[in-house]
Amino acid sequence: MKIAYLIHSERDYDEVIETLNQLVKQNDHAFIMINDNDLRDKVAFVFADHPRVHISHTQEFAQEGDLSLARGTIIQMKEALEYDQFDYFINLTDGMMPLKSRKEIVEFLEKQPGKDYYYVASKETPELKKKAERYYMFTNLLAFPTSKFIRGLTRGNAVLFSKLGLKRKVDDAYQIGSPWFMLSNETVKKLVVHFEYVSNTFKMAWYPEEMYIPMMMEKFIYTDRADDHINNDYRLIGPDGSWQASNGAKPITAELIASHPEALFGAKITTEDNLDVYQDYFDIYNTMISEAEEEKEKTFIDPALILDSLRKAKENRQD
Repeated sequence: MKIAYLIHSERDYDEVIETLNQLVKQNDHAFIMINDNDLRDKVAFVFADHPRVHISHTQEFAQEGDLSLARGTIIQMKEALEYDQFDYFINLTDGMMPLKSRKEIVEFLEKQPGKDYYYVASKETPELKKKAERYYMFTNLLAFPTSKFIRGLTRGNAVLFSKLGLKRKVDDAYQIGSPWFMLSNETVKKLVVHFEYVSNTFKMAWYPEEMYIPMMMEKFIYTDRADDHINNDYRLIGPDGSWQASNGAKPITAELIASHPEALFGAKITTEDNLDVYQDYFDIYNTMISEAEEEKEKTFIDPALILDSLRKAKENRQD
């Protein structure tokens, strides 16, 4: 099985490098959006010759709650298919990592081959329709995910515009759920044909990453067959373990992980927020890697050595 990981990261250099190294050791590929320009350049230089690490350049920046995250992810799917064929596409948002070995994740997916995994919490309720039809002007501000003032201002303006008759015109039934998914190759091939749907439908929307996958699935996939996706979220999300609408992942604890043995991935796990958990899980994906694969991976140059050489070359030029 070959997996394409679709990643969005705001982590520092060491965490990004380590995450990429771990995910691609066993022939999986990583497609990553990195928000920081300087960091993106460094990571691109380090992995310039690596055949399974791909830095997103069509859209380089994304943010929680804004159209950019949904649009950037669907673009990653499209570019992944142009590069190769994959059995599954799994998205990892900032600070998310595997909680199981690759062998365990693959065995889980092979139990129901070709099934799609994503979680829908509700569909076309009056409350959801009212919220989704509004236009939210400030979701692209950098402070939007964390500032109560900006979020309140965004909601207030949306209510005002709605009263003035400025509403989204969408015929499709609104659905909302967890923004994390595991989608099969056949499904993604059909979705990317309609990648423009994301931008056309969710301009100035509130947390479009929580709506676009279930809505696209119903519109473009379940046209000639019944909806047979697995409606479970196998991601453990802090602080309480499960997805909460309009909220990004918060740090998780070792105790929370232990109480959810079914979870395949978890967030947030970072050196800044929960170092002990990070140290326990950063390399768990490769705990069952074969000696042959481990040896093959050593043929790639150590990123630390590359950066050290780059640093020395810069110092020599200055001298």
